[in-house]
Amino acid sequence: MTLAFTRHLDGKRYELRPRGSAPVHVRRGAPDGRPLPEGCKPRFVLTADLAGGSPLAVVVRKDGGRLAVLTPDHEHLAELRLPPKKKRWRPVYEIHLPDGTVLRGREGTVPSLLLCLVMLPFVLLYLVALALSDSPADATAAPLRTAWKRPGELFGRAALTESARGRFRVPDDRLDHRVAYAQAAAKYWER
Repeated sequence: MTLAFTRHLDGKRYELRPRGSAPVHVRRGAPDGRPLPEGCKPRFVLTADLAGGSPLAVVVRKDGGRLAVLTPDHEHLAELRLPPKKKRWRPVYEIHLPDGTVLRGREGTVPSLLLCLVMLPFVLLYLVALALSDSPADATAAPLRTAWKRPGELFGRAALTESARGRFRVPDDRLDHRVAYAQAAAKYWER
């Protein structure tokens, strides 16, 4: 069954909303009253309730700046590697699973880049009209998808995808849902 969820930021609260399920809340820091493994700095916790009483996964920073996704009992689920902050063209996000599988996601799949090229003249016309109308412009970004796949599988099935509108999909249980939630939160919170 395909897991689909979206990101939502309401003021200081950040949550992931899976379709047909209760929301998953993202809280900074460690779960209340639970110790972390030595050498780990807490980043955020994924919880099933707003109070944070039932954590699903804990994301910690380990040596070398990598993010580790742990169960509440400190079992290793995955390691997330984010691109450097200064990387601008097609940043690479990696998920390293305990069985040695590596999933690599680049912003901008081939279809989304082609769509971007087709839409470029219209965007330029919009920007010219915006400049002439003297209206304030919000930060604009290219409408690109991100797909996490195994390296070397250019046309293979993705284990996790993010649409240009911020909707994430995990088809056919190819990835633990807690790892997908952690990647979605880390991509936007850890910049």
